Amino acid sequence: MSARYDFRKAPNPQGGEGVLYPRLVSMGTIPWKKIVDEIAHDSSFDPGTIMGVMHEVEHRVLRHLSDGFRVQVGEMCYAEPTVETDRKVTSESELHAQSVRFGKVLLQPSKKFRPQGHLERAELARKFGHSSTKLTSDERYERLTDYLREHGTISRARYCELTGLLRSTAQRELNRWIADGKLRATGHAPHRVYKLMVND
Repeated sequence: MSARYDFRKAPNPQGGEGVLYPRLVSMGTIPWKKIVDEIAHDSSFDPGTIMGVMHEVEHRVLRHLSDGFRVQVGEMCYAEPTVETDRKVTSESELHAQSVRFGKVLLQPSKKFRPQGHLERAELARKFGHSSTKLTSDERYERLTDYLREHGTISRARYCELTGLLRSTAQRELNRWIADGKLRATGHAPHRVYKLMVND
């Protein structure tokens, strides 16, 4: 599978035509459990061991952050603690130790940590825009079949992106088309995908 990108137009500060810039088309979120299952499948480590090691890494990184250190996390990133106040202050006389606390953790990716592989233009990302929320059920089904003929399968998350429907509405619609014999589902949540029903 290749990551997909499209172009979005940003306003030109000097006026005139807007500037096109590339952006990735989201394919959804991969949950941590899926990563654990993949590592367990491709290695001799069992899921419990992987989860245990990750828990220890998280615990030790937080401990060092709490001591004020910047921490390297594998070859992925550097983590750095920040501090903030409970309210805005205009002079040091208004500051109290009790009002200062840890804030967000800043993550700086390593220069070597970047995706590899091919990118492809997401023509469908333009075809299925936000106007899809105004489509009828039949029009959404037509666009869904166009997508499935090209890609073979679709997830509920991807269907939400294509149509603009909320998750619950999209799921009801997919279930209705399964009941009507138009689609079939394979796999189990959260990895379930949908295909066109093919009559033998």
